[in-house]
Amino acid sequence: MTEHTRARGSRAAVAAGAGLLLGLTACAAPGSGSGTAASPSAQVPGALPNLDAARSTLSPYVGGTPGRADSAKPPVHVGFITQHGGIPGFPEAQAAADAAVKFVNERLGGVGGRTLALVPCVVVSAQEEALNCAQKLAGDERVRVVQLSLLTVGTASVYSTLRGRKAVVGQTPASPTDVTAEGVYQPWPGSYGIQGGIAKYVAEVLKAKRVAVVYDGDDPGSSFGAKSVASAFGQLGVTFKQVATQTGSADVASALVSAGALDADAVVRIASTPSCLPTARAVQQLGVKAPVIALDFCTDDSVRRANGGDLPAWTYVGQSRNVLSPETDRQAAVYRSVMNAYAPGAKAGGLAPYAWNSVILTAKMLNEIGPEPAPDAVSAWWKGFRGPLFLGPERISCGFLAGKGLPSLCSTTVFLSPYRGAGRWDRSVEVNAESIGIAG
Repeated sequence: MTEHTRARGSRAAVAAGAGLLLGLTACAAPGSGSGTAASPSAQVPGALPNLDAARSTLSPYVGGTPGRADSAKPPVHVGFITQHGGIPGFPEAQAAADAAVKFVNERLGGVGGRTLALVPCVVVSAQEEALNCAQKLAGDERVRVVQLSLLTVGTASVYSTLRGRKAVVGQTPASPTDVTAEGVYQPWPGSYGIQGGIAKYVAEVLKAKRVAVVYDGDDPGSSFGAKSVASAFGQLGVTFKQVATQTGSADVASALVSAGALDADAVVRIASTPSCLPTARAVQQLGVKAPVIALDFCTDDSVRRANGGDLPAWTYVGQSRNVLSPETDRQAAVYRSVMNAYAPGAKAGGLAPYAWNSVILTAKMLNEIGPEPAPDAVSAWWKGFRGPLFLGPERISCGFLAGKGLPSLCSTTVFLSPYRGAGRWDRSVEVNAESIGIAG
């Protein structure tokens, strides 16, 4: 790799990583894309499957022997670092992971017949807390693999402390460090797929020629997201106009008008949850007819409640299949069935799908390479893993963007889900953004 290529990849990583928190909510192998933007997720209407059906679906994927793990055998311990208790905080990650562990142990035979046990460590808001978690797990002889949920602080300390001592697997990247660190694997794309996915959907599915983009100029993540989507539109030859507003501002209408939303073929709103409701009101007041594309921040229950009990009828982009619409996707239905049984009332969105998936995927990996692997064995497994990613795409390929300075990234695929109102969702459209909007 030339120094110019390294620098370009590094700049791209900084820009994309700074925009990730806009896309909280995986990738065709390099060279396998046909140029087609999308394929619909499988539609399976009806009630949620029962736990026997969920077991039948997941058991062949995870491997091992279906049934209850043997609690008399020593458990298999996996480190699990999460962030909650502060702002921002993601408590849903721990709840979903715990639900998945119970399901794995009661229905999927654990890991080689042994129970799976998480060793949790919580980061509230400080970098030293992340370092403390890394040191604690580094010294825990029971732990061979550490699952790292999304952290907004301290990941560099985690990677440097655990490197060579414990295998580290991420969930969804939140900073450039997460995708530039060697020997770490991020199965979900974060913002490294979100903005390019939006652009490709708008260009190739909606066939839009003119696009209005409104973002929150006072939010660094939103600003970087706007730059990323602008780069993606430029690569795809789409005409667009971007206008900045302020987070939570009631005066979104003027920004929409200035961006050309009244005559546009599509409107893209890059913002976090506080800006969703003001945008919905402005869109309605102006009578905007073009489809609106928004980040799945806007599917938060707070938006639903404040919007008269329903979400805005927009298209929402996220990293996973649409877990809010299990009737349109079999995998989402299995996930919701397990969550309803083992974490009733818990948040199903946010970081929950990625934490839940991390447990399922860890059980699969340990069933294949053994319950106490060395870091090199985990690394080799991830380098060879090509999917499918449950709740994600059929194909992933870790390291496919290593030439752009992103060795840890395994995927750039995202899912766009049109919502029609009154609880009615269309099937999600899966978009592999490849390196659109990433290349510097």
